[in-house]
Amino acid sequence: MKFLVFGGGGKVSRHFARLATADGDEVVSVVRNEDHFPDLKSLGARPVVLSLETASVPSLTSFLTSERPDAVVWSAGAGGKGDKSRTRTVDFEGAVKVFDALEAANVRRLLYVGAIDVRDKTQPPPKHYTPESVEQSDRMWKAIPAYMQAKYDAEVELHTRKTLQYTVLRPGGLTLEPAGGVELGITQVGKTSRELVAQVLLAAAKTKGTEGLTIDVMDGEGTVEGELKKVVEGKVDAWTG
Repeated sequence: MKFLVFGGGGKVSRHFARLATADGDEVVSVVRNEDHFPDLKSLGARPVVLSLETASVPSLTSFLTSERPDAVVWSAGAGGKGDKSRTRTVDFEGAVKVFDALEAANVRRLLYVGAIDVRDKTQPPPKHYTPESVEQSDRMWKAIPAYMQAKYDAEVELHTRKTLQYTVLRPGGLTLEPAGGVELGITQVGKTSRELVAQVLLAAAKTKGTEGLTIDVMDGEGTVEGELKKVVEGKVDAWTG
């Protein structure tokens, strides 16, 4: 497969590039500047400079039409860093521009890295949350409210795009730990290894039936293959709208 990765310089994306190229796939990594070029090339990816903050939908459409990827990975974002306007520009407006460009270029498959607990905060917490998850939810929304709101708004928009074959992965607090076991589906709020997110991204891209699903991704006890099978067979969807 040929993957085009927005946010190619991030830690999750670098793990993904390493795993995908080792699996025989082609990876085009989109970055803001050339700082990541040597690292990405060493991982087997082909880096390309393109700024989501300044790129237009027509230019993104032209880029996608030229590259013709089998799937696009969205792992871009301001990460809650910088001022609120930049977070909004990248995490919401940048994502929507990519959605528009995907439709215009007739590229349908999208693997989107979201975040756990992205939801309508005017509503009560999900019924399955433990008191510990509610506490962690409140802490996240208090610490990075602009980021969480931008991610929520982007997912609301994504769920209106009926022509896109999207899979949303929602990791918890990202760690630098090596990938271990996993829990997928509808989970509590917890921690997630960045390497594990990359593993699940690659597996979801190659597993039929993940299209249209929003999947929580947490460190756990299961295998990626086994947990994805459970999610697909049960049509487990973590999106609450």
